[in-house]
Amino acid sequence: MLDIAEIDADFHKSDYFVNRKIGLVALRTDHLIEDSLRQILGPFNLAMLTNRIRFNDPVNTENLKAMAQDLDRVVGDILPGKALDLVIFGCSSGAAAIGEEKLAAKIKAIKPSAKVTNPVTAAVASFAALGVKKISVITPYSRAVNESIADFFSSKGYQVLNIAGFNQGDDADITRIDPQAIVAAAKQYAHPEAEALFLSCTALRATDVIEEIEQALNLPVVSSNQALAWHALNLMAVTQEVQGYGRLFQCKLPSGNMGEEA
Repeated sequence: MLDIAEIDADFHKSDYFVNRKIGLVALRTDHLIEDSLRQILGPFNLAMLTNRIRFNDPVNTENLKAMAQDLDRVVGDILPGKALDLVIFGCSSGAAAIGEEKLAAKIKAIKPSAKVTNPVTAAVASFAALGVKKISVITPYSRAVNESIADFFSSKGYQVLNIAGFNQGDDADITRIDPQAIVAAAKQYAHPEAEALFLSCTALRATDVIEEIEQALNLPVVSSNQALAWHALNLMAVTQEVQGYGRLFQCKLPSGNMGEEA
């Protein structure tokens, strides 16, 4: 007869995680964000737990705003009933369309102890850390979505000198924009008076060409995923050095400006 034993209940129990926990809300159509964030955050003792939010192409303001309807489910299903150190909402245009305050309030209603960020909140914090006010913007979006992005940064007190988009309608197609096409667009469209260049969208393959563009333009470059990684490390008070991803990682958040919408 098979011997089935029951182990004593007084065995030693460890913590659920021995490191900090990041909950990532990613679009179900995004091919890139996890790999891009892990590329930068990989050396750190962080756990990243992803859930996918419903999003339907094309990338337009109506579909971006509709993601808010699925946010409770997505956040609630990342370790239900357990705390997270940080929640990232991983969509730049979606955050601008829905509103960073609304996003943060909905997330904190479910994960009240977590800090919260998103790409545009992280970008604003990045601009503050870099000490810039005049920006050029490169995006994969249509004209209407670009107007929403420009309006968001203008509302935060930044002068958007110009914005250029690749006019891609499907989220998956954004990832197919070659990194060298991003470099070429940056060289062509960066405004001569710009103090920084923002590369918007978590699906844009910008991480590996940030320093190439900075050297070509002699400007600090901020991308959605780079800004998210930088902001995450600052919000969780991780102090190790990061190299290879632009001037931003030489900066810290200004005192009293955590850049988090609560």
